[in-house]
Amino acid sequence: MKKRYIFLTILIVLFAGFYFFAPSLESVVKQLVHKYGSAVTGTDVNLEGFDLKLTKGEGYIGKITVGNPKNYKEKNIIELGSISVKVDIKSLTSNTIIIDSIDINQPIINYEILSLTQNNLSQLLDNIKQNTASAEKEETAAGEQSTKEATASENGAGKKVIIKKLSIRNGEISVAASAVADLTKTTLKLPDITLNNIGEEKKGASIASTISKVLTKIADTAYTTVVDSKITDLKNVAKENLDNVVGGVKDRIKEIGIFGK
Repeated sequence: MKKRYIFLTILIVLFAGFYFFAPSLESVVKQLVHKYGSAVTGTDVNLEGFDLKLTKGEGYIGKITVGNPKNYKEKNIIELGSISVKVDIKSLTSNTIIIDSIDINQPIINYEILSLTQNNLSQLLDNIKQNTASAEKEETAAGEQSTKEATASENGAGKKVIIKKLSIRNGEISVAASAVADLTKTTLKLPDITLNNIGEEKKGASIASTISKVLTKIADTAYTTVVDSKITDLKNVAKENLDNVVGGVKDRIKEIGIFGK
């Protein structure tokens, strides 16, 4: 009988811990995605609507958005919606969080051509390549500082991640060429993407490294799909934009009389 009461007491303590841990976990995850996602991409990254049922280890994320680089018309370059997550509950209190699966359904990639030599996906990939190392360094420093101050469990700093399987399906690429008045658009299907055992080689990857790997795969797949599609009409629009810029420069030169009229 005594053992039974002890067992019940332990269960009550665990459920109470889960009850109070859930809201703070949501806040921590949002902060980590925003902080290190933005550091990696050089744009504004946000997570909206996170709900994790700790008793089952199943969660749902409403949307993750990646802001467009400067000078592009669309607000976001990547919108990941309808995200289902399964987590190893026991790992939540350890230094390495194990995510059994992430399923992303119907993501939208906004590919925008600014000129013949400029597009937002190429710029995003360049940003990720340039920023990932410094973002990881910042995250490592934050983890070490939190360990000294005994606050790692409060802000998630220093946590590592393993994702056993990440699936992206039913995605769409909205392809647009920036025209003077509006956007000329067409759409393509984003090929389904599967990534396995992210971070497992290192027994856990940093948040920054994980975000970098996932976004690089998505952006690279979208970019390759657009290039392989050979959408000539958008290339012509982009060329026309460039010709308009060059023509405008020529007109301005004529106005100030450098080469005469």
